[in-house]
Amino acid sequence: MVDLNGVNCLLMTPFDENGKVDFNSLATVTDYVIKGGVNSVVGNGKIGEFEVLTQAERREIIDMLVSYVGGKVPVGFGIINATYEEGVSLSKYAAASGADFVMSRPPVDGDINSYFTEIADEIALMPYDQGTRGELSIKEDILPLCEKSENIVGLKISGNPDKIIEAKELLDVPVLCGWDLMSLLAYEMGSDGVISGSACLVPEDEVEMYKYSKANNWNAAREIYYTKVLPLLNYCTFDPFAYSVCKYVLYWKGLIKTKDVRLPNPDAGEQRVAELYEMLKIIGIDIKDDLILNR
Repeated sequence: MVDLNGVNCLLMTPFDENGKVDFNSLATVTDYVIKGGVNSVVGNGKIGEFEVLTQAERREIIDMLVSYVGGKVPVGFGIINATYEEGVSLSKYAAASGADFVMSRPPVDGDINSYFTEIADEIALMPYDQGTRGELSIKEDILPLCEKSENIVGLKISGNPDKIIEAKELLDVPVLCGWDLMSLLAYEMGSDGVISGSACLVPEDEVEMYKYSKANNWNAAREIYYTKVLPLLNYCTFDPFAYSVCKYVLYWKGLIKTKDVRLPNPDAGEQRVAELYEMLKIIGIDIKDDLILNR
């Protein structure tokens, strides 16, 4: 059974100059976060621009990551705002490809419980609760699912960290914070880890913060959060510019070849990008100055 305690990294999806998925850059980013100590990598998440990828591209990303990672860490895949049929089909494909788990929000159509049950029959599943939208009830949806299936390997809670307390009281699976901005508070509420887009940008900082929190060294955890992670999240959290901001950071680090996003996701814009650069210098993020000329 896959163990999702710790820092689980949501990967960005790089594009090349022709707008195609850049698998070479994806490999570079994957190496970077694994070296940084993350517990698992997750492709096709929301920050990975799942919603603007074709079903064929999603499958290609699954194939590439499973093959490339080669068992170094668990590999999971997101299913975001998909139909019942799309979600089940992608889950079956991920299982057949050798993926370790899927992270799925409820389908945009069809019955939630039968959807999750059908996926869990195919592959280890981490349901994804966008808490501010009230999508899932811990007591009425997740608890019965865990009692019925041994293939539920975690729960991602985003938007409402207080829900973590209820989940920890009722569930016997890892409960992960999916809202990077609330990660430190989530640890204080008992979260078993994070599933994090910022771990794609600063994996070592995220891993250190997790370790300090689990050692109850809260002052050290706060130091990392407030001086390294939070300033970055002020730019990398909020839609619709989060995708672009994250890619600027990866591009300036020399990890991806372009900073392009795919429409309708917009570019971060001149003023935001300029201030992002100044903030990165202040918090000590290592960026390549020769790439800043192309910002």
